[in-house]
Amino acid sequence: MRTHPSALAILFSVGLAGIGHTQTAEVPAVRQTPTAPATKVVGMVDLLAGKRVMILGDSITQDGTYVSYLEYFLTKHHPGKAFDIINVGLSSETASGLSEAGHAGGAFPRPCVHERLQRALDAVKPQLVVACYGMNDGIYQPYSEANMTAFQDGITMLAAGCRAAGARVILVTPPVFEGGAYDEVLGKFSEWEVAHPPTGVIAVADLHTAMAAARTERRKAAPDFRLTNDNVHPGELGHVVMAQSILQGLGIPMPQGTAEDLLTNAHADPLFSLVCTHRSTRSNGWLNHIGYTRERTVAPKTGDIDAVETAAKQIQTKIDEMTRAREK
Repeated sequence: MRTHPSALAILFSVGLAGIGHTQTAEVPAVRQTPTAPATKVVGMVDLLAGKRVMILGDSITQDGTYVSYLEYFLTKHHPGKAFDIINVGLSSETASGLSEAGHAGGAFPRPCVHERLQRALDAVKPQLVVACYGMNDGIYQPYSEANMTAFQDGITMLAAGCRAAGARVILVTPPVFEGGAYDEVLGKFSEWEVAHPPTGVIAVADLHTAMAAARTERRKAAPDFRLTNDNVHPGELGHVVMAQSILQGLGIPMPQGTAEDLLTNAHADPLFSLVCTHRSTRSNGWLNHIGYTRERTVAPKTGDIDAVETAAKQIQTKIDEMTRAREK
């Protein structure tokens, strides 16, 4: 198990005595259990368009494929609007600060978003934060109240930190786990996020339920159908289902067709290739600029973020030219 002595002391100063977390008198605890549902947002596309959006999450988010599909669907089907999306997911990361014994063969404990959240908010200056955590937060163990509390505290603190920085939050419930009973843990995490989103959360996209439903539907024809390659990480069709589910969960209309159709059509579209390059260019640059600690420490302001943004703007210009040409 792991704590970060600065930010995570806030998280675990309440309710987790006896499981290895420390208490601090420097700042008050922020844990709360709100019962009001997240504000229903009308015109979600307009909330996303023209705003700086930062996406946080674990390895599934760092992979970036579903984020590319999100950006592609938004760009293609809303060509008159501008989308400024920066994905800074980090592999192995949690919101809870927990880590199983022997993670990565004992090489390093899981990173926690709270080690870098304030730096990310200060550097990126998002107006909207989209956060997808949970897969790693139960540390692949049977359900326990202690782990649930740690997850709740982590998400609550994330929302509080974003709110203090002037950013609103959209939560995305964790994807499905396809290797057994651990998926029930993720289901409980998802239920809590949907039923009790912390203050500052304006919407919750229930990805977990939507992915499970998509898999169930496909298993009617193919009983062994899977969305993941290794129980955790989705294959590309799984990433399309993720993007489709998130947008639909936020009330954003999707083009007609199955996820399989959307995947095929995207790969035949040169716009998708440009969007993927744009997303990866910014993701890699901003991740290093923010800095993080995982198997090694990458110091903040590593790399030339101005050069990254210049390169991204050149790609964005090509994207804009292509979308304008298609409108004519």
